[in-house]
Amino acid sequence: MPAPVPSGYTRGALLFIPACQDEKGEGHLLQYFWEEAGAYGARIAIVAGDADSVAAADRCRALFTEWETDSVEILSVTSREEALHPDHLEHIDGSTGILLLGENPVRMATFLGGTPLAQAIRRANARGKVAAGYGRGAALLCEHMIAHDHRAADDAHHPFLHRHLIQFAPGLGLTNRLVLDTIPTELGDGWNRLARLLHAVAYNPFLVGLSLEVDTGAAIYQDNTLEIFGRHSALVVDGAGVTYTDIADFRSPNPLSLLGMKIHALAANFTYHLQERTAHPPKSSDIPQDAVPVKALT
Repeated sequence: MPAPVPSGYTRGALLFIPACQDEKGEGHLLQYFWEEAGAYGARIAIVAGDADSVAAADRCRALFTEWETDSVEILSVTSREEALHPDHLEHIDGSTGILLLGENPVRMATFLGGTPLAQAIRRANARGKVAAGYGRGAALLCEHMIAHDHRAADDAHHPFLHRHLIQFAPGLGLTNRLVLDTIPTELGDGWNRLARLLHAVAYNPFLVGLSLEVDTGAAIYQDNTLEIFGRHSALVVDGAGVTYTDIADFRSPNPLSLLGMKIHALAANFTYHLQERTAHPPKSSDIPQDAVPVKALT
């Protein structure tokens, strides 16, 4: 569950940034995080959950330093022991923005879950600090993660909506309303992503499913508005209107059936209100958006 917001505070934004096609696209999306964290006055803590992510963290630190960020610290949490390091808490408490990196979010959750560091990250966001997840690490922001697709990448025999398609795992819980699909590319074509989100939301229609194309991100603001940014589009799966689902009939040999599920395709500046369950086009003053909010990249 998200940490409660103390009196006098406003919850910070949550940013979901998927993998990008190249470093230019990466820079475009990370600028959104940089700006939300305070731009030139930002104090950024990068939490890296595996060896590959430590290398990515070095690249992000170089980028933020080039943008004249006030300070950037990398917190390595490649083991449970590292996640319990007391110095990490000081860096989180002193930050204005927290960036989570991890290509195996389920494993990273086993390092972070139940630690003072995880509590400090939730507490920091509740007190107004922006938190972001990059790549597959973006799923960690959610209370529920889609941990596994049970199909083999080359298995064409399973139906699109076969039962027992996905497996859930707990995330850090900075939001309990959203479930994000971050399964790797070989199982990440549009149809498979949609199937996983339909299953996830069918299990609990309270959830809103989100899938982001490359070079496209999303942000949740304190008013429960989800806004899309970047070059391409996002899928939002809304189960609030579901009138029938047989997903709990585990012994049925038939594919899953769903009635009343709603799907939105949202481009940059389109919004979705998580509380009201309504999607909205951008204001005319917001069009067009070129995904470069702060500084032009060359």
